[in-house]
Amino acid sequence: MRINIIYFTSTGNTLWVAKKTKEIIEQQGHEVKLYEVIKDGDNFLKDECDMIGIYYPVWDYLLPKPLHDFVLNKMPKGNGKKIFLIGTCAGSIANTNFKYKKLMDAKGYNTFYLNHFYMSCNFNIPWFPFMIFTKVLKGEGLNKNLDACEKKLQEICSSILKLKTRQEGKGPYFKFLRWLQDRGLFMFDFWKKNFSIAKDKCTNCKLCIRMCPTENISKDRQGNIIFGSNCIMCVKCYNLCPKDAVLICKQSINNKKYKRFKGYKGYKPDLYRK
Repeated sequence: MRINIIYFTSTGNTLWVAKKTKEIIEQQGHEVKLYEVIKDGDNFLKDECDMIGIYYPVWDYLLPKPLHDFVLNKMPKGNGKKIFLIGTCAGSIANTNFKYKKLMDAKGYNTFYLNHFYMSCNFNIPWFPFMIFTKVLKGEGLNKNLDACEKKLQEICSSILKLKTRQEGKGPYFKFLRWLQDRGLFMFDFWKKNFSIAKDKCTNCKLCIRMCPTENISKDRQGNIIFGSNCIMCVKCYNLCPKDAVLICKQSINNKKYKRFKGYKGYKPDLYRK
């Protein structure tokens, strides 16, 4: 069986799960191919397969914007093709999976399996109360989390290959969580306007420019890093800057209090520009 997985990842949680899925399923004699939605979305559409997986980090109980737009606007009619949705999050997934199950079913897909993973938070920024309940994982804490995720993923892959059905996110409790989140979305517009560079830390490596998925980061005529109005809050630049020079509000210069999630050893961030 051939399974194609399309994904978007910010700091690596979703990519880790996608790569582990590929490893586990291919050990069972099947073929799995991974496609990053921005760079490989067109190839994903052209490549025939028996089953599709959509892997994503949960943002505001939605798919990340590049993947959300791709799923809604570019994916063709499903004609009954089986599809499974796997999310990663630091807290609650609410009804995200079920919301997109309904959208994919409306396109004619057979969305038979939904699941998610709790992983390291990568959104440790000032005035974000969510951090009371989640934390940036490092060292032994991160290793324990990954061991638990891999054990769970073994069961998930087995269920997918056996075509077992699973739903999540259906019911009033998950709808209520989404309602609470929707009330607080105005905060993201505030943070988007408060990105800046700590010039004494910046080494001009341009990594933030190259890995921004929306080309929101550039340089002005004086050579200063500047941020535009097309930010989607993927926080790649904030977390993966090697010197923690990217700030979200001035308070975030305290990288001991506002720890950055640096991803996984051997997992390089996706680069969209040279």
